[in-house]
Amino acid sequence: MNRRQYLTRAGAGVGTLALAPLAGCLGELSGSESTTSAEDRTGERELSRAAGTLNEAALALEIEDGGMDDGEVAFDADEPNGLIADARAHLETAAAELDDDRAPDIETLRTYADILEALVVVTETITDEELESDADAVFDATGEDGEFEDASATVDRWMDELEAAEARHVGAVSDYEALDGDRFEDLARIDPVDLEDGIESLGDVLESLVTLVGGFDSMVEGYEALERGHEHVEDEAYERAESAFGDAKSAFEAARETFEEDKNPPDRLADHFDTARCQSGHLTEAAEAFEEAAVAAGSGDLLTANQRDRDAERSLEAADDCTA
Repeated sequence: MNRRQYLTRAGAGVGTLALAPLAGCLGELSGSESTTSAEDRTGERELSRAAGTLNEAALALEIEDGGMDDGEVAFDADEPNGLIADARAHLETAAAELDDDRAPDIETLRTYADILEALVVVTETITDEELESDADAVFDATGEDGEFEDASATVDRWMDELEAAEARHVGAVSDYEALDGDRFEDLARIDPVDLEDGIESLGDVLESLVTLVGGFDSMVEGYEALERGHEHVEDEAYERAESAFGDAKSAFEAARETFEEDKNPPDRLADHFDTARCQSGHLTEAAEAFEEAAVAAGSGDLLTANQRDRDAERSLEAADDCTA
């Protein structure tokens, strides 16, 4: 497999931790030890090992993928998480061996570990292999055999996972802002600005995914409202049908507006955004036509009701064709 950083592949401009220009440097620094006097050798050595191991964890945030065209992205969180755990063990030993005046150094590297740990969670979320099938489940809900409940459960799960990832990303930003940049650079021997760039890049991809799933949430609301409208039509409760179809139109309009918020999503999400914009537009038209059909049916204008109903069905077919 070609090895490249996911965010570079995704069009975000820099790698997961902006490590493209740092890869060689971090490779040299990982596991490095400083030269120290005999009396403090253990503590200093463990501190240096902690910094090197954390840099290795940063490098492990690179993603393996099968190429630019297949859209598959693989990420194994075990490697960076294991390295972070090892680094924390080194820091515990260093804290026990070094004098109290070195406590700020220990805390700086612990904060570095906290940041990387949070970024592992974010990276794992945005590279979830189920994204493709989950998006298809939402898009397929427009068909005759659409499973609205399954689509709704899928979106709810993603909303929960993204909320957790956003919280971890906010924590990483806060931790970075609290870092003593000069002390961090002395210990880790990397420019803190590069770490900041990586945090921001991950945030950009996460924000795109939040936007996509937020639009999906509105689409599912629209599907459910359409279903209610059809049930009311079958019961000849046309005023209720009109209200339900109006709710569907509002939900699909909200979805379309949400998808339009991200003009330049990462490559892996671009097709999903295109399909979602296409579907939400046609679904808005379908809901509006169903609404007008219900109004006409309620007033006894069956000719107009049938015509608008056929228009709505054509819009639904067009929405279904968006996935072709």
